[in-house]
Amino acid sequence: MADVTSQTADVAGNIAQIKYIFESFADNLTATAGGGQTNAFQIATEISRFTTVATIGDSAQLPPATAGLTLMVINHGAQRMQLYGTGTDTIDDQAAGTGVTQMVNSVVILACTTPGKWYANGLGTGFAGAFETQSYTDGLTAHAGGGQNQAPLIATMISRFTTVASAGDSTTLPTGVAGMNITVINAAAVNAMNVFPDTGSTINALSANTAFSLGAGKSAVFLTTLPGAWHTMPLVP
Repeated sequence: MADVTSQTADVAGNIAQIKYIFESFADNLTATAGGGQTNAFQIATEISRFTTVATIGDSAQLPPATAGLTLMVINHGAQRMQLYGTGTDTIDDQAAGTGVTQMVNSVVILACTTPGKWYANGLGTGFAGAFETQSYTDGLTAHAGGGQNQAPLIATMISRFTTVASAGDSTTLPTGVAGMNITVINAAAVNAMNVFPDTGSTINALSANTAFSLGAGKSAVFLTTLPGAWHTMPLVP
């Protein structure tokens, strides 16, 4: 890393001093095929740009979480990738072996103030020119037979279900944290699907653990300002 100083004259003839900090970087990286923490690509620079993420979940691993470190990871690949800490290091308090998902066309800044713990900014948003994008999953299948405990958890900010084989097939919202908003789309042609809250929570002040029925061809945004209490927009019974 170098601290480089240059001097330039402005139109009035005054001298302006401009300082830049050059950080270590690596470009055109490839996330490890097949994913997982054990064989994940080892990040070794402050700025890392991945251009090859061939399959969802292909992975990379951060260096040891040391207080004072900051990193920037760019996913410019075709699929979302999985980031892991080293060993027992965690990212956003998630289990070390689970890691976190970084969406396509996104820039994530990671910081460490406590050894062993990384915290990330930018995991759920990305770029598309002048527009901000959000994490998404398409082509999902609602859980056959319904139910809350068996239903797969929503894992992205926008989730589009294309297969709802029977009325009442289901999905479940993640653990609610104040400020979250999640869009669920039922793109099925016929059947309504059940969207359950996380265990013990409510949707639109219904009884705890009661599902919200999302009609075929409909969508809703699930919002929370208080853990344990989800609300939908639009508000429909």
